[in-house]
Amino acid sequence: MNFRATFLHAFLPLAAAALIGITPLMLRAQNRTAPGAGAAHWRVRLAALTPGGRIKTIAAAHVAAWTASGRITLRTQQKTIPLTTRELLSLQRDNGSTSATNSTPVAWWLRLRTGDVLSGTPMGSHGGKLAFHSLIFGNITVPLDDVAGLSRIRNAPILTGIAHDHVQFINGDKLSGAMLRFLPQAVQWQSTLGTITIPLARMEGINLAQTLAPPVFHGSHIRLTCYGGTIVTATAVTWRGKTLVLAVPALRPITCDVNLIHRIDILGGNITWLTDIIPQRYIQVPYIGTPWRLRKNRNCLGQALRANGRIFNHGLGTHTAARIVYNLDNQYTKLTFIPAMDQSSRSWGSGTVSVQADGKTIYTSGLLKTGDILHPVLLPVQHVKILTFIVKGINAFGVRGRVDLLDAALLK
Repeated sequence: MNFRATFLHAFLPLAAAALIGITPLMLRAQNRTAPGAGAAHWRVRLAALTPGGRIKTIAAAHVAAWTASGRITLRTQQKTIPLTTRELLSLQRDNGSTSATNSTPVAWWLRLRTGDVLSGTPMGSHGGKLAFHSLIFGNITVPLDDVAGLSRIRNAPILTGIAHDHVQFINGDKLSGAMLRFLPQAVQWQSTLGTITIPLARMEGINLAQTLAPPVFHGSHIRLTCYGGTIVTATAVTWRGKTLVLAVPALRPITCDVNLIHRIDILGGNITWLTDIIPQRYIQVPYIGTPWRLRKNRNCLGQALRANGRIFNHGLGTHTAARIVYNLDNQYTKLTFIPAMDQSSRSWGSGTVSVQADGKTIYTSGLLKTGDILHPVLLPVQHVKILTFIVKGINAFGVRGRVDLLDAALLK
């Protein structure tokens, strides 16, 4: 950090023309509203459960208002529903709604230390900030201290715990050193080779070695997923007709067209998806030498979660002979999930799911076979510190025991 700060101070001045049009306080979205698109229909999931343990859902609603203070007004055909941000779990665009898509080819993916990712093109840097043209938000500036990396591939891994910045070249070569500044079409770089300029056209990606922790969000915050893959996390949203104004710590207030938003998730509200919590430990014992990862919102093969002919957007995909451990730290009162055996298991899939609270078994499912989906499970977890899922195989070697924990969530 000190090394970079020294070089940034010495070398950052850019031609003013490179930053023309950059507005750090209020950034205007590009107009990509779909022709003739009316008010969007949203499938709304509430931060509340039915008596049977299902997450309450409104099949189709309009968002009439959403204020920066967190007051929300939903409208359905029958009534108007006032809510607060904490009382929402997610909003997803109704499949029947017309939505705008961005056909502009993505040049680069900007990865932030908050986990956010934006598509667009770097325009240069000045004063410790990166100028970036976002395909969703237009021209923005991002503090370099909030940048984790830049890559041509959406899901390229970001290196962590590295002592130096790293450039990955298109031909496979790598170079470590220190990034001094971004230029409109290049990067100024310091290494054992001296101070050099590397054209962006030669680069596959860049990882910055800063180890700053992401901002700590107090209370509920909002994660928006746009069509095309851009993700941003805001501390507040103001919804004005077809325009969203987002309060984003790293980017300051930014605006975008509602029609570019595919999904909105509330983090830190009354319900928390289990996919938003990092397990304290995950163990899967392979039967024949093939370890299976724990997948978020996918089955253990990385495919869509599918059971009994239905596809689920949320859940955990794992395999038999697995143990998933979470540290709840007495923060939640109820757990809900739907046990299922993924249809990809075909004729050999079988297994069971058990749940332990501080070492005591509080639930054991019946036998799950391929495509089976059980009723929602609703369990009390008040005063529980350690929550453990145990997934066991039944048949020989647990072949294709691909178990899904669908719509797994915790209620505060």
